[in-house]
Amino acid sequence: MDESSNLLNEFGEFGVTPSPKVLEKCLELLQKYGVTSETFVNCWLGFSTTKLDGEGPSLETLIMFDKDVLSKENFAKTKIKSEPLRTRPFNFSDHSHEMLCEVVAKYPVGDVTIDWIRSNEQWEPKIQLHGTPESKLTSKYNYMFSRLRDKYDVLEEQITNMSTLLATKLQIDGFESNSKLNSDTYHTVGRICCDATSGSRLNTASLLLEGSLHTSSGKSVSLDVSHLKEFSFFPGQVVAVEGSNPTGRKIAVKAITTPPIVPVFKTDVSLQGPLNVIVACGPFTPSDDLEFAPLVELIQQINSIRPHMAIIMGPFVDVRNKKIETGELDLTYQEQFDMVLKELQTKILNSIQVCIVPSWRDVHHRTVYPTPPFQQENKLSHFHFLSDPCILNVDGVFIALTSTDILFHLSKEEIAAAPPGSDRLGRLVSHLFSQQSFYPLFPPAEEMSIDLEHADDFSKLPFTPHLLLVPSDLRHFIKNVQGCVVVNTERAVKGVSGGTYARLQITGESSSVQIKAEIVRI
Repeated sequence: MDESSNLLNEFGEFGVTPSPKVLEKCLELLQKYGVTSETFVNCWLGFSTTKLDGEGPSLETLIMFDKDVLSKENFAKTKIKSEPLRTRPFNFSDHSHEMLCEVVAKYPVGDVTIDWIRSNEQWEPKIQLHGTPESKLTSKYNYMFSRLRDKYDVLEEQITNMSTLLATKLQIDGFESNSKLNSDTYHTVGRICCDATSGSRLNTASLLLEGSLHTSSGKSVSLDVSHLKEFSFFPGQVVAVEGSNPTGRKIAVKAITTPPIVPVFKTDVSLQGPLNVIVACGPFTPSDDLEFAPLVELIQQINSIRPHMAIIMGPFVDVRNKKIETGELDLTYQEQFDMVLKELQTKILNSIQVCIVPSWRDVHHRTVYPTPPFQQENKLSHFHFLSDPCILNVDGVFIALTSTDILFHLSKEEIAAAPPGSDRLGRLVSHLFSQQSFYPLFPPAEEMSIDLEHADDFSKLPFTPHLLLVPSDLRHFIKNVQGCVVVNTERAVKGVSGGTYARLQITGESSSVQIKAEIVRI
């Protein structure tokens, strides 16, 4: 398949069809920077989402894209070249060269100077898992064996639980049926769905509201949102609708209400000084080799600044790696992972608490979401193996994290009418808080396998954390959303190029928490 076809396929994933002239310009930029079609489109999507409210490319915006993004990415300079794994052993000492450590984003914005020297060498933060114990997730279970009735019960319960919150927010006693014949304004509640007869993706013509069994006998009704100045919808979103239904088949929507966002917990923060954290998300090797040179550089960075915590998220053995796709391996998937993990455990200083989070893209692990933690028999005391997603309580500071790219998945499915210059990325994040879920999208992205019953236990985000880590293929950012500092580290490797990771410093006392952060290029 030629590059133009690859580009069209990648853009087509997001419902974008560039004109021949725009495609020609894209190919020119592709050749200029030596990037893959996938990397190009992912970079474009991040730029477009941030600056252009998700618009498709034009000749004018591609010039901006080249100037603001591509020319600054250093694709050629950061391309990693290394011998294939089969010709020499995996040897970390081969890569002791100095690295360029460029800061590409700061929070708060401005000239923030962060002192990375550990002020209290003896203090070790206490890391606890918040929420449902993982015993149910870690035990062997036959995932994807759920009965349809059980799945329906989970989805029904979601609407029921949100209905209670929405009724309280609206100060009403309850909701009426969505299909009730009523020319007067009334309130109903349900889940946003897509009418497949009006297109495969959600649009204003295909909007449906699926009611609960209790309120609406499980019926779905069309929504007319033509009178709304602003809205934001995605499949799976539970909302309250105010409007009239003169025919019984379509609600003329007057107002949409989303569930209330539970504020940040007021906790007793007991940090004994600034808490330094490094966060990185895989893959940790270029897409065309299994040498893991960028992981070596990351370990060097971790050891050089000696943070209290290092949160390292998968994929570690990425199902999308070209060598794994073609089966060009000298080792089994598990042996490949064991080798990577051994290097992490032997090379990272034992004064650093290391949190290892899996990804559903880890080819050696269970390809299901929520993803259970890696099982380790001889676990080192300073290594913590966590599930994806999870919430950590670190001496009173709540850190929520997931290795699954929910922002990217939501950005492909959300439809919105918003004023120019509005913060689309912030809006995508606020959906997680409003729906109280790490993965509120339903049905999920095609590549995802979600076990709904386990997701009901382990994928809830019942309150706003102090810090939310959501690594994504979308362009890196650090921003405050609803009182929570949200960090998209992007990935440690993008295609065949070095990527980025995050450094954070958290301070706090009593119930107050402050966070400073940097995104750094590998």
